[in-house]
Amino acid sequence: MAIASRISAKIKFSIERMLGGGALLQLLLAWGIVVLVAVTGGFLAFYLTRGEADLSEEFWWSFLRLTDPGYLGDDEGLLRRVISTLLTIAGYVLFMGTLVAIMTQWLFRQMRHFELGQTPVSFRNHTVLLGWTSRTLPVLNELVNPIIPEQNVNKIAVLAEDITEGPSEELLAEDFSGKNRRRIVLRSGSILNPEHLDRVAIADAKTVIIPSRSNFAEQTLSADTDVIKVLLSLQTEYANGKDPQVVAELQDARKVPIALHTYQGNLQVIASDLIIARILMRSALYPGLSGAVNALLIDPEQAQFMPEPAAPFVGKQWNQVFAGAQKATPCGVLRPEKGKRSGSTETILAPPGNFTIAEGDEVLYLATSHQDAQEHKRAMNHRPMQVSERLITPERPLRRKILMLGWNNRVITLLDEMAKDERTKYYVTNVSSASIEERQQLFQERWPVRAKQVEIDWQQADYTAESVMSALKPQDFDSVMMFSSDRLASGEEADARSIVAFMLLDYLLAKGKYNSRPHIMVELHDPSNAAYVNHSNNEVLVSSVVVSHVLAQVAVYPQLRLVYEHLLSAHGARMALRFLPEKLQRTISIAELREYAFAERAVLLGYQNIGGKTVLNPSVNTQIKATADTQLIVLQGMLD
Repeated sequence: MAIASRISAKIKFSIERMLGGGALLQLLLAWGIVVLVAVTGGFLAFYLTRGEADLSEEFWWSFLRLTDPGYLGDDEGLLRRVISTLLTIAGYVLFMGTLVAIMTQWLFRQMRHFELGQTPVSFRNHTVLLGWTSRTLPVLNELVNPIIPEQNVNKIAVLAEDITEGPSEELLAEDFSGKNRRRIVLRSGSILNPEHLDRVAIADAKTVIIPSRSNFAEQTLSADTDVIKVLLSLQTEYANGKDPQVVAELQDARKVPIALHTYQGNLQVIASDLIIARILMRSALYPGLSGAVNALLIDPEQAQFMPEPAAPFVGKQWNQVFAGAQKATPCGVLRPEKGKRSGSTETILAPPGNFTIAEGDEVLYLATSHQDAQEHKRAMNHRPMQVSERLITPERPLRRKILMLGWNNRVITLLDEMAKDERTKYYVTNVSSASIEERQQLFQERWPVRAKQVEIDWQQADYTAESVMSALKPQDFDSVMMFSSDRLASGEEADARSIVAFMLLDYLLAKGKYNSRPHIMVELHDPSNAAYVNHSNNEVLVSSVVVSHVLAQVAVYPQLRLVYEHLLSAHGARMALRFLPEKLQRTISIAELREYAFAERAVLLGYQNIGGKTVLNPSVNTQIKATADTQLIVLQGMLD
């Protein structure tokens, strides 16, 4: 029995191996069984019916009955008909059923293989997007935006873990035109596997975009590690003579030097935590600034930054370039830095009027299309207007009392930026369900000694409870910030918690009928949730969309990375707000306001009313009714 059992197991194992060896081995096994049954049927017919046919003819007779049921009625004699019937039934099961099953499985595997998108693309000079994250769809929407010339972004290859489990359906749900949809190709594979990178022809790519993974739960710890691992793979291609332009997102700005050391080619690193922290910090100091930032970085209908060659203006002064612009707003000059890393540029925003354009320079425009920017080809003599008034610069507060609700990696970076600010003292109350010890430890990793410019009151509580929120006395703070928590499993859950907290805060402030209302800033993950909290003059920041816009813009125009850094910084050239003195609070033209800004070495980007719509790159002939609530959005140059 033991020997028979072992023989049986060995036969079963051999059959199992053959069945798992692919369609060809499965067909050979099925044909072997068919031949065996046909031979058996031939022997039975030969020895039991004793007809005139020889053994070989009986084998052929048996095989025909096994493979073709139409012969069933041609036989005579009871035994021959019984054998023929059994062979026909066996033929249905073995010959037809097995063959159909094997071929169906083979066809399914082939279709599955093609659905997964594992065949390498045959593109050259295309754009590669690595990973399917919350950034991917916003980046794709930016890249196919009509404002970006198609020759800058031709084909786009996206590498996702498994495109059949979400990405394909999500892409189909997007409102892309047929032409734009054909520009995007999905491939399945791991971004950490160098062999899988070949599926998107990464060695032949013009641009590679590496967005960070989700900001939530356990993925935060390994997100930057994954990006640096991909940069190592790209460094191998760089060593082989390939030099794609790479745009990588890191969630921790402290790892930027490591990324730059890892990849020696043309690399632009976007520190998402630093970008969001700077927006939040400047919004806390100057309420209303985030509206301008959102218009520039989120609203697809607004004007965008775009560089154009400055060849027509070589040897001309900046004031001559500025005076000749009609449909687009010249914002500065981008100058290549020789002898430095590939892709390095010097960014001169809102330069002085006597700044001279040199060979190889580019002019940075704020425009609604490249055509508007390219129409500016003629310099004009600038006739300075007699400026009798100065624009009002909001006074920078010496102290700021801020309530922070929630906890994520952007909070740490924001506190770090506040600790570095020597001009304002911050009193921060941070409330989160995360333990106080954990938060203190993370902050002390950046500031081992006591930070003089920021005092933090750490509290552990559920701020969605009315009793907790009331005890915090939010009406006593200058600003209240709500953060999308990274302790929850998804962005939807984090946003839901932030929305509940905001509604509770709004209810308590309305119920109390206080004389003043704190400036409220809500960070969200999903842009569709902005409608729930976008009222009561509060400000909303959808961090994922902001970072996605920066990634896409820098991928198309690498020079813009430094531009965005300057815009959001607290020093040097930066985006700022200006108010109008009483004499200018009248119906006034944009051309006149541009001159007032230019006189203070600033560039007028647009305007907005408190709580109203932001308008960027208005026409010089536009007339606006300016009031005390009118905010001018300017690009302030570095003052001597």
